[in-house]
Amino acid sequence: MTASVDVINPGDVRTRTEIRAAFGGSPQGGICPSDHKHSVNLYSDPDVGEQAGYYDGWLAEQDEQGSVFEYTGAGKSGDQTFGGFAGSGNRAILRHAEQGRVLRVFTRVGKVPGSDTKTHRYLGMFTLDGMQPYVWRRVHGEDGQDRSVIVFRLRPEGTVQHAVQDVIPPAEETTAEFVPYQAVTSAMFQSEPATTGALPFPKQRVRKGGTARKPAPNAETSGTFVVPEAFGAKLSIRAATAATVAVRHEAELTQTYKAHLESAGHKTGAYQIRVKGLTSTLRTDLYDATDHVLYEAKGSNSREDIRMALGQILDYSRYIKAPEHEGEPKRVILLPSAPTPDMFTLLDRYDVEVVYRSDDGHFVGSIVP
Repeated sequence: MTASVDVINPGDVRTRTEIRAAFGGSPQGGICPSDHKHSVNLYSDPDVGEQAGYYDGWLAEQDEQGSVFEYTGAGKSGDQTFGGFAGSGNRAILRHAEQGRVLRVFTRVGKVPGSDTKTHRYLGMFTLDGMQPYVWRRVHGEDGQDRSVIVFRLRPEGTVQHAVQDVIPPAEETTAEFVPYQAVTSAMFQSEPATTGALPFPKQRVRKGGTARKPAPNAETSGTFVVPEAFGAKLSIRAATAATVAVRHEAELTQTYKAHLESAGHKTGAYQIRVKGLTSTLRTDLYDATDHVLYEAKGSNSREDIRMALGQILDYSRYIKAPEHEGEPKRVILLPSAPTPDMFTLLDRYDVEVVYRSDDGHFVGSIVP
């Protein structure tokens, strides 16, 4: 630790005092915004996170845009939020782009010899994933209570350290825990819109050299019934692309149909799925626990979206087992308007039904209550 505090590169280990001199932020806390350094410093402590029921780190599985680093939001007990004082740190992450700040990630590695001063390794600069900036996840807290946490999906911005010890541990065994819908309500997730600003879109990255990591066998999985995220939290994404419009349409469509199911007396939620041997966590769009129906929603009725939804729902449905229902759930794709006859034919082949919204706003489909 003899390098100048003015220059901290990915992989360097520093004390928080040295980090503050370079990047600003507060002397304590996990999420530390700095106006004059245009930075939001994110501190991760593996020991604390594991006790609180979550892991921060790299996903072993990459997508077409490259690597994802998952960082869990602020709040050690109860459901995390974007609202009020308790959610100020989480809002700072979500609004970092519109406020002209970068995200810098640090992970605790130890202490200065002969003292209690903690040291942190700098991973580098990140930005939120433009299409899916965060997800809600159900975890078991250190007090033994289930709670909902915000998991931010971070994309590398420039050179970062991608060390093996920072990869999230893969799922090791099968767990099938059912969480009743009435235990958590949608209002607990957040009390106000999360943001009103733009979210950045990550640069397209091409992996150089080597081959993709071979995933471990995924013969077993775990499924947890949880309440769907607050679909009503509208993200104002100014990038005028069809993809971002579809994301907003999908959220609004799902929220509206969820309200329709509940008005008919149905218990709704979602399934959170961990596949043995993988580090990522899957989450379904909507599950009707009363009629044992799994829904996959899309923001358009395009052929591309319907084919994607078909693959997703065939994948997810094989993992869902509800004690009070026999067999796999009914599979339904939720759309904002009627698909073409050819798409109906395709879905019929795989025993997948369709629910869509008509021009007058009503939902159409044989399974609609």
